[in-house]
Amino acid sequence: MKIAALILTGVLSTCGSWTSRAQVPAILGTWKLNVAASRFPEPPPQSEVRSYRLTDSGVLIGVAVNIDAQGRPNFLQFAAKPDGKDYPEFDTRSAAEYLAAGKAPFRTYAEIPTADPLKVHWVDKASGRIISSGDKWVSKDGKQLSFTVDITDPKGNKAQFLYVFDRTGT
Repeated sequence: MKIAALILTGVLSTCGSWTSRAQVPAILGTWKLNVAASRFPEPPPQSEVRSYRLTDSGVLIGVAVNIDAQGRPNFLQFAAKPDGKDYPEFDTRSAAEYLAAGKAPFRTYAEIPTADPLKVHWVDKASGRIISSGDKWVSKDGKQLSFTVDITDPKGNKAQFLYVFDRTGT
């Protein structure tokens, strides 16, 4: 948890400018999971907060900190441009492996702009294989962030989640 707090503090303190392409201006800010409005095929997390900031060079930094259904804290972080390219994505485990042994994260994250300025398509990969994908969009009034998560496990079983977040700050 200390690592997650340190990384979140560092990320938030180094973020800057508010200009970029696609969905970026609308998504910037802090969001809290609305569990009642979300749909999960398994027990939902107890809580989740997401933050999206933009660096002066146009890199979107996304951080999610959650407490899973069993009460364990986790985090997820990426730094990417909305250009469809794969960028490293850290989670609690891969950040610890990187700090302890210099091992690069096995996951990547990509955002693909759409014709809708409030929406992007995203893809997560593990060791080059797509593990989840979906669409992420901000409501027209800017008060809600939603995204789908489509997962197919190695056995071919499919699941879909819908996360809905309420804006809590800029």
